[in-house]
Amino acid sequence: MSRQRRGDEMRAIGVDVGGTKLAIGRLSGSGELYYYTERPLPGLDYDRLLNTIAEAVQNVHDSHSVSPRLGVAMAGWLSPDRERVVAAASLGWTDRKLRQDLAELTGLETIVHNDANSATWGEYLLAGRPKRGAFVMLTLGTDVGGGVIADGRLLTGAFGVAGELGHLQVRADGPRCVCGSRGCLAVYASGKAMLASARRAVAHAPAEAPLLSKLCGNNPVRLRGHDVATAAQQGDKAALGVVREAAAAIAAVSAMISRIVDHHTLVLGGGASAIGPVLQQAVVSALRVTTPLGPVLPLPEVRLARAGNRAGVLGAADLAASAE
Repeated sequence: MSRQRRGDEMRAIGVDVGGTKLAIGRLSGSGELYYYTERPLPGLDYDRLLNTIAEAVQNVHDSHSVSPRLGVAMAGWLSPDRERVVAAASLGWTDRKLRQDLAELTGLETIVHNDANSATWGEYLLAGRPKRGAFVMLTLGTDVGGGVIADGRLLTGAFGVAGELGHLQVRADGPRCVCGSRGCLAVYASGKAMLASARRAVAHAPAEAPLLSKLCGNNPVRLRGHDVATAAQQGDKAALGVVREAAAAIAAVSAMISRIVDHHTLVLGGGASAIGPVLQQAVVSALRVTTPLGPVLPLPEVRLARAGNRAGVLGAADLAASAE
């Protein structure tokens, strides 16, 4: 936890609402995130969620400072004006006036953004707000989210769905995605998809997956995401195959993005990014084959996310503090 330095006035409070946890922190005048904390959100309904957020905000709010703004990173589909959460599948509710409800409950001016967009902004800040080209992030979790920053501005689009990179189509004949389409990036590169592929390898080709099989006691159901990361890092053939399949899909989507925004940086975040340099290098290798004019033009710089779970809180707080 970072401690507040004397004279550092609080600019904003950031909250990241996920499917299973709530993260919160304060943003200082110097742009430092401090008093960061997390708490579980086990099956909360909407009203209980509001009260939990309000309680957490009260706990970190310095009553002696000027009332800060509240920035909320929300997992779900937001209305174009970000006043309503149209759907939050991970929490099981729809069509809620989250911004207004939280503003009334906390007494703070409240700004809501999508969680992946907030995380992208947080990583952009930690990268020093690079000016050259566009900055793109993929969050590889249960699903795949993303965000795009161009010319220093977060792109949200006319209807609020810009940056939904996990549902760009990689293969028209690919597996069915939860969004209703086929062959989306998410069915290849989400943590859930990689875990499913690894479990299939243990079940049907254990000789190709010796470490994966060992880690789960030859029971695919017992295999976990961190086991896939461990096995890939230690060279398990099947685990590396899972990573290469995900990397190929990520590279294909990066090639699509490059035709539109010509991005300079591609950040890999979310839980599956814990695979680390093995995934990073696999994506770089795939980009050399997939990116238009790859042998001629420079490739985007592929980075692993730096902020971890804090990115969404940092991004939400800064977006709120800097909102016009």
